[in-house]
Amino acid sequence: MNQFGNMLRRERKEQNLTLGDLAKKVGISVPYLSQIETGTKPLQDKLVERFVTELGLIGDDANALRRAAAVSMGEYSIRMEEGASNDDRILASMLAAGFARLPRDKKDQLREIMKDTNRG
Repeated sequence: MNQFGNMLRRERKEQNLTLGDLAKKVGISVPYLSQIETGTKPLQDKLVERFVTELGLIGDDANALRRAAAVSMGEYSIRMEEGASNDDRILASMLAAGFARLPRDKKDQLREIMKDTNRG
């Protein structure tokens, strides 16, 4: 089980929702929700906000679930150098998860930062 799955299951149970209840609210199948909670299926980025909305999470609770999603999604796709901190992994995962939504100018800035970083 991954961090996101743990948090999602805990929140679902605190709200007395069954797998079926939450799956229906979010618009996914019960088996798929179960696989997300157990970490056997990767989480799709588009589902994170649906979980936040349907669970009525706001503020710190919503952000904690988003951070857990970023970490969990990174477990499937982000490879980092040895010695990377957990904060580094969270930031890299968040960047990867939201990269397609970044405006062109921000992507250009990141590209220049990475060019400078990789030179030194």
